[in-house]
Amino acid sequence: MDRRFADIVELEVAKSNATLVAIENAPGMVSVVLMVPGRDITVDELETVSRAISHTFIELYGDDSLPAFEVTSPGMDRVLKTRRELVLFAGRLVRMTMRESTEAIIGTLGASDENSVHVNVLGVDRVFELRQVAKISLWDEILGGAYEG
Repeated sequence: MDRRFADIVELEVAKSNATLVAIENAPGMVSVVLMVPGRDITVDELETVSRAISHTFIELYGDDSLPAFEVTSPGMDRVLKTRRELVLFAGRLVRMTMRESTEAIIGTLGASDENSVHVNVLGVDRVFELRQVAKISLWDEILGGAYEG
């Protein structure tokens, strides 16, 4: 990914009330993932940041250099891939699968460190070693999570 683009994304996101979750390379496109702590990010907020990124990049480098990109929310079932994402999404409902179990654990994501993650399951704070976790994803509270095929 072009470092100039990433720098402009970070600059424009810092000017908004959004938090940068990730800049991800997708086939033929860069995906800029944003959130607002404590609530869902709106389409208008995503559009405002997208326009600001485009405007600033084109102003500095021209439109021939602007990569194809999208600005998006994390989605209802985002897989949390980094420790930073575990911190960003603390307090949200998650679905966790363990390496040696087929049963999913659903609870509220709590604190994490380099070795473990806390998940509150039915009022009980449980601690899981990260090396035992296969997957942690956001879980939609209203719809009961997204379909995983």
